[in-house]
Amino acid sequence: EVMALTRNESRVIEKVGVYDGFRPGEHAALVVNDEIDLRMFPKHWVYGFAIEQETDRGMRRTIQVFDAAGDAVHKVFLREGSNADAWAPVVEDLKIVDQSNTLNVSPRKPTEGAKGSADQAERLRSEWDKITDMHRFLMMTRRIKMNRLGA
Repeated sequence: EVMALTRNESRVIEKVGVYDGFRPGEHAALVVNDEIDLRMFPKHWVYGFAIEQETDRGMRRTIQVFDAAGDAVHKVFLREGSNADAWAPVVEDLKIVDQSNTLNVSPRKPTEGAKGSADQAERLRSEWDKITDMHRFLMMTRRIKMNRLGA
């Protein structure tokens, strides 16, 4: 059991659970189970760090993932009940050969502006009511010629 953390300027999402139900994919990979429902886009998971830090409460172990611009994408925190013996093998398995302390970050790509139209509002609401899986949201917006910000 771990704590999965994803955040942006508006929201912090923390989920406690196990990364079971992993489904790999070239465009998107998924972890879907009762506790963690996560869609990962491998092209954005550029840098990863395994961090061990002694704190007042003991050793804190995290895996932190960043995009090409150096922005945090996702973090995994071991918890008191986590299997700490599994930590080292996971870190070793994910380790890359280049362990330099220099990152070549890229400029952040601008966010696409809102793409939508008020005359599609009813269709958007109708399609939204049919969604049973949030991972279908982007497909829905494309189908009605909007993007997430426009919706």
